[in-house]
Amino acid sequence: MKVVTKGLVCILITAILASSPLVWAFPGGPTLSAGQQYNLTLQATEVSVGGTPYTPPNKDMTVTLGRTNLGNLMMVFEWEHDPGPKVPASNYALILGFDFDNDDLWENPDSNVYTPDDALGLVALGMTLDVCIPKPFHPSEGCWIAFYIPNGLYVLSWGIDPDDPDSGPKIVPIGGPPGPQGPGPISHKTWESLKGPGPQYPISLESIVFNPYYTDTSYVMKVGVPLALFHSPSGFGFFLTQQTTVGDETPWLSWMWPSQGSPSPDLSALGNENGAQYLGNLDPTAEGPYNYVLADPPGPDAPVGGFATAVDKIALVVPWIALTSILAVALVLALTKAKKRKA
Repeated sequence: MKVVTKGLVCILITAILASSPLVWAFPGGPTLSAGQQYNLTLQATEVSVGGTPYTPPNKDMTVTLGRTNLGNLMMVFEWEHDPGPKVPASNYALILGFDFDNDDLWENPDSNVYTPDDALGLVALGMTLDVCIPKPFHPSEGCWIAFYIPNGLYVLSWGIDPDDPDSGPKIVPIGGPPGPQGPGPISHKTWESLKGPGPQYPISLESIVFNPYYTDTSYVMKVGVPLALFHSPSGFGFFLTQQTTVGDETPWLSWMWPSQGSPSPDLSALGNENGAQYLGNLDPTAEGPYNYVLADPPGPDAPVGGFATAVDKIALVVPWIALTSILAVALVLALTKAKKRKA
């Protein structure tokens, strides 16, 4: 079941990205520097609301970067969002992408997928996915597909998935919330954490710990990225998706940084080897007033970023599961794994 869960996490991230019909940034994009605070404007993407094209306003976000005494690059993302009366405030995901050698390629130089020596993705998932899809024509006989994916921080790398070596290099989830968690009241499944040793430093293979957390009641996501992972100015970009009430509909709206120069509807390249070409730039060595000012994360038991409010887990899953692309690919994945086990 853990293998299928890892695949579902990867499918979830892919579906989040694919929900936006626009390309990310053009190569040679803007640069963010350590020690600085930026008031950024994230570019909105067009979505369909009730069958009608809709583009929300661009979103303002404050991003603060600073080196710390513990050897991290603290990254603080702050934004405002009104989900409306029909949507839980925690229905969001913030995805950060790094290309540490900034050569426009996702790579795995040491051939160890658990050491993000070039490609790193961090996904702050604000909601919990507790899913049971009834069996077609026999709903009383239980779930056709069931899984439980808790909210929290997920760590992605690039390389060969040890559980699926024949699929070739791809985005692989290598870390996530600790388990066990659950069982979910809907799926009755339990999260057992992702298989494998988790994120590790290259060469030393010591564990990397990412501790995002929130403050106050605004949307604030903070995470410390170890400076030891950077070799030079890095490729960097991020993507925010958040559910909102628009009239009688509750669409998922999306915004990105850097802005892109063309409305061409193509995000498929993000999952390919050259997907890093759509990132901007990040200089972790720059000087500025916010270096050695931001505090490191308080510890592994800190709550995970987003909105300080109670979460109705049942209400969270209904609109998200409407993304049929997740379910279709999840079914294919589950059936494929089942066939392999029988072979």
